[in-house]
Amino acid sequence: MKNLLRITRIEMMESLRSPIWHRRVLVNIFLVLTFLYLAGNLLVLGVFLDDIFVKIPVDGIDYKTYGTSFVLRKLDRFLLYYFFIDLILRYFMQKLPAMAIQPYLHLPLRRSTLVHFMLVKTIWSPFNLLQFLIFIPFFFEVFENLSFGQALGWTSGFTLMVFVINYGLLYLKRTSDVDTRVYLGMLAVLALLIVSDWYDWVDFQHISALLFNGLFLHPWTALVPALLLVGAYLMNYQYIRKNMYLSRLSKTKRSEVSYVGSGVLSYFGLVGRLTELEFKFIWRNKRPKSVLMITVLFLAYGLLVFPNPQYDGNYYMYILFSIIITGMFMMNYGQYLLGWEGSHFDHILARNVSFRDYYMSKFLLFAIVSAAAMILGIPYVYFGWEILAVVFCVFLFNLGVNSHIVMFFGSMNPKKIDLSQGTVFNWQGVGAAQFLLVIPVMGFPVGIYALGALIYGPVGGYIFLGILGILGLAGTRFWIGLLASWLKRQRYEIADDFRNQ
Repeated sequence: MKNLLRITRIEMMESLRSPIWHRRVLVNIFLVLTFLYLAGNLLVLGVFLDDIFVKIPVDGIDYKTYGTSFVLRKLDRFLLYYFFIDLILRYFMQKLPAMAIQPYLHLPLRRSTLVHFMLVKTIWSPFNLLQFLIFIPFFFEVFENLSFGQALGWTSGFTLMVFVINYGLLYLKRTSDVDTRVYLGMLAVLALLIVSDWYDWVDFQHISALLFNGLFLHPWTALVPALLLVGAYLMNYQYIRKNMYLSRLSKTKRSEVSYVGSGVLSYFGLVGRLTELEFKFIWRNKRPKSVLMITVLFLAYGLLVFPNPQYDGNYYMYILFSIIITGMFMMNYGQYLLGWEGSHFDHILARNVSFRDYYMSKFLLFAIVSAAAMILGIPYVYFGWEILAVVFCVFLFNLGVNSHIVMFFGSMNPKKIDLSQGTVFNWQGVGAAQFLLVIPVMGFPVGIYALGALIYGPVGGYIFLGILGILGLAGTRFWIGLLASWLKRQRYEIADDFRNQ
């Protein structure tokens, strides 16, 4: 225990003494305030969770039949889905615990101590903390409405399951190396569960109720998730301890990478070949690949608004969500335009490629991904032709106007990015430019639509956006030329910043 506390102290001192921490004081303050705001909202949700489930109708479960346990029984019917969705989100978003172990391996410290430290620190994962912010107020309701033994059985079982998912996910990520196919397979399984339950092929809600109702009907069953937790922890422990050697740590893992592009883009000349290299770069590195995967997930973002009667005819919401659907990759990837190549920016300067071609390759990359998102968004026509028209007009505006704005702000942020890290909860490279970017990219098109709608009506408003997008596309070479000239003037200062990071 003494050694664990000592290592914890060293880790904290390393973080606080890092020059990056002091450079990002304002960003850190903003992140703390954001977390506190999110935590407050989740805490309020937890306070009213009991009232929410009282109003949710579930066949066969009411107060007359089950008394004060009827709310808990309703919740238990959905917990199987909840934990499976939690597992999927963690697989894509949760970071593996890491520490620089090389300085410790030659010291008189047991390897088991280092392994336990890495595993125990995951208890404070944001995914665990945010879940407990929701359910801790509900735990008090459980203890008020059930006997102490029943309440202890259910709350203990639920808490243990959160950590079973935590450690099970860590082992899965370590052994699969964050394989995209595994993630897509998990999404397919979730979809199969929902479809099977929807068409009454298998009643997963009934299975979920049997599993989790048992925690308070038979409190001793909480031993089952306890045993699962011990097993998941030991699997992680054995795997990390087995691989904690310098000879293993120094090896570069080789993985088979499929060829992205198939040579088609080479018909666009040098710009096309640079874009092909960009696609390979994205596919072979963890963080830019995560950006691409997030883009795929956000294609379904419109389902939150387009079928909702509350937003019927609300073109402002249609425009905002269309910006996200067709421009998510552009915004997430473009905001770190130079930062992605921070570790080899000197090579960018030394190669025989003009800055105009460099920016044109980025623009072609945005155009291809945004066009693919537009095509995949065509099924939204199911909710009305006007929705598809809005998505298409916003796509043109994103490509003709927002792409140049994103490239400009991305060039203002010369901060090196660690490509091996994931995207979610990773604030490396975040600066003032990222926060300012939201204003023109999201606010400018809404303002343009409002102006057009005021003069020509709602249809004229989004058509006006599309026309501005076409005009922006026509002037692409001019805007690219301005960006290239700016980078040519600032290239040495930017390179020096990268070297000193």
